[in-house]
Amino acid sequence: MRYIYMITVVIFFGGCSIHPDALQSSFKPPKEFSLATSNNSNITKVWWQNFNAPTLNLLIEQALKNNPDILIAYENIEQARLSLGISKSSYWPQISASAGTSGSQTQVPSADTRNSESTSASLRISYEIDLWGKIAANNEQAKARFNATIYDTDAAVLSLYASVAQSYFSLLSINERLKIAKDNLNISSQLMQIVEAKYKSGSVSLLDVSRQKSSLLSQHSNVDSLTLQAAQAKNALAVLTGSAPQGFDTVLDSFWDLSIPTVEAGLPSELLLNRPDIARARANLDASNAAVKSANADRFPSFSLSGSGGLSSDTLLSLKDPTSVLSLALNAAYTIFDAGRLKDLTDAEISKAKAAVQSYNKSILTALQESDDALLNVAHQTSQESLQKQIAEESLRSLDIASIQYKHGSADLTTLLDAQNKYFSSRDSLAAQRLNHLNAVVTLYKVLGGGWDGYSNAAK
Repeated sequence: MRYIYMITVVIFFGGCSIHPDALQSSFKPPKEFSLATSNNSNITKVWWQNFNAPTLNLLIEQALKNNPDILIAYENIEQARLSLGISKSSYWPQISASAGTSGSQTQVPSADTRNSESTSASLRISYEIDLWGKIAANNEQAKARFNATIYDTDAAVLSLYASVAQSYFSLLSINERLKIAKDNLNISSQLMQIVEAKYKSGSVSLLDVSRQKSSLLSQHSNVDSLTLQAAQAKNALAVLTGSAPQGFDTVLDSFWDLSIPTVEAGLPSELLLNRPDIARARANLDASNAAVKSANADRFPSFSLSGSGGLSSDTLLSLKDPTSVLSLALNAAYTIFDAGRLKDLTDAEISKAKAAVQSYNKSILTALQESDDALLNVAHQTSQESLQKQIAEESLRSLDIASIQYKHGSADLTTLLDAQNKYFSSRDSLAAQRLNHLNAVVTLYKVLGGGWDGYSNAAK
């Protein structure tokens, strides 16, 4: 009865709250991002499909399966899951069993031989009573760390999606610029023929031939440089997808047929909560609050129940006519003096929790800044691409006029070369500007956390 009374008292006082209140962020983000409102229905977790690039879809799927960094991240999740399982096992009693048998013979001079035999079996059960919530707090901390690991993997996955998309778009852009450079080389060759014909007829000097030849050689150099860049871009894309660069090849989508999704402002700030870094900061805060509870619980007495039972006999390999033993115990332990060590440990965890609150606030502020910056950049790149298209159209018109005038002798070679270089530059700049536009949209998707749905299945 005394055991039952003691257990009842322990359980009764266990309901009392002895932990400080959990620290929470008081930061209130704005309801919406800046600029004008828009339809945000294309903010989904499969945002890359909005670019209408079938090959990109396949490359991302391949990268998700084979990229070494992602595979490492998945193993980190598995390790965190196992750690969580270890933590949960503390809720249950620990049961152990043992058995043994032995025999011995003692020979004493001038005496009879003495034989000794024994056999025993026992079962022991121990259980720590979670009076102050230490076990529960440790489990909360393990669950929060597990969630943080999942969010770290989400961040790695989102970064991989963005890297594959931007690397693929870069490869398309370089290949398109290479086509443009080859077209420019062809145009320069045709103009070279015109200059040489005029030189043979005596209407231009050898200087004009030399200057056009210099322009032609410059285009040859540009083709060689872009050929190298295209090969290097393909190698980088191969590594991202977990493939060896040697022998890697893929069908390329049309650079100019890519769709560029429209993602404008007016997005609710709750969308940022899908960002893995913010979710991870929140999980770290939860873990810190749980660590405070665990450290605080160490300042109070600990109680454990234990029981054991066993059988033993004086025979070998047999429990015939055994002697039985049964025991039950309630144990208590309490640190009477530690020079303030346990209190300092608790205060240290509280300080860490306060820092975790500020880290959480900072992650939200960073997300708000990056999102507004990304929205502004998308708007800027959209405008720049439109202007660059007009520049390319006008430069083509100027080149046509300059070519006709030079052929008929109403313009000199300087005018022709200037129009030619501006046209070559404008086409190359347009391809580069379209890449900037594509990358800006990818960055926006990334800073928004990848969409409404997020990625993870964190422990609840």
